[in-house]
Amino acid sequence: MLKIMSLLSLCLVFQTALHAKTCDTLESLTWLLGNWKSESKELQINESWKQLSSNTFEGSAYTFSIEKNAIVSSETIRLVEMSGEVFYVVKVASNDLPIAFKLTTCTAETAVFENSLHDFPQKLSYHMNKEGNVTVFVSGEKGKRFSIEYIAGNAS
Repeated sequence: MLKIMSLLSLCLVFQTALHAKTCDTLESLTWLLGNWKSESKELQINESWKQLSSNTFEGSAYTFSIEKNAIVSSETIRLVEMSGEVFYVVKVASNDLPIAFKLTTCTAETAVFENSLHDFPQKLSYHMNKEGNVTVFVSGEKGKRFSIEYIAGNAS
């Protein structure tokens, strides 16, 4: 019985490893390209990505307040492949300098970027579901977190 359990565990480990992609190129992240939109009664959030070169994706995101009828936050984003690693680099108004997050985990449907030295966020996890929509999980210190549910759409 112990041999069977060990064999099953070993098979699961190898199966998971076979489905994981290397996280050292942008090629595994092309599913992020395009326009993504999230809407609620209060906010409309848009994020868009385009490929500039084989080692750079450029993105932008903004949050529009329906109540204020104005953009309340925006950011520019880049995914950059360099020295055999991929980085998510974001520039927001509240920081003087861009913040870099390293791609630490990826599969055909997920990408996890981390920077444990940053206060918030420290982790950005992008997940594509079966319907082709993307959820972004944003988390940081002391359990602070939120998520954004995106559907494919035209960014305005």
